Amino acid sequence: MEKFIQNKPIVQSKIGEEVVMLDMESGFYFGLNSVASVIWGLLAEEIDFEQLIDQLMAQFEVERALCEADTLELLDQMLDKNIIRKLG
Repeated sequence: MEKFIQNKPIVQSKIGEEVVMLDMESGFYFGLNSVASVIWGLLAEEIDFEQLIDQLMAQFEVERALCEADTLELLDQMLDKNIIRKLG
């Protein structure tokens, strides 16, 4: 099962329930809404996709299929920006 983790140090600041981040290497700026901020926090330690979804389902009222689809989309964006990585 694929696991994910934050890939490198990112300058970040919490503003309310949202997180803004800056990748100093690329200069890429990333703003995370409250749900994406929770996901980012969970990625501080390695976590597999099912565990990630289970954690989100416990915190938010959402259909599992929608949660999985939206989370995959965010993970793909984070992978593309090289701020997270897959562990296998």
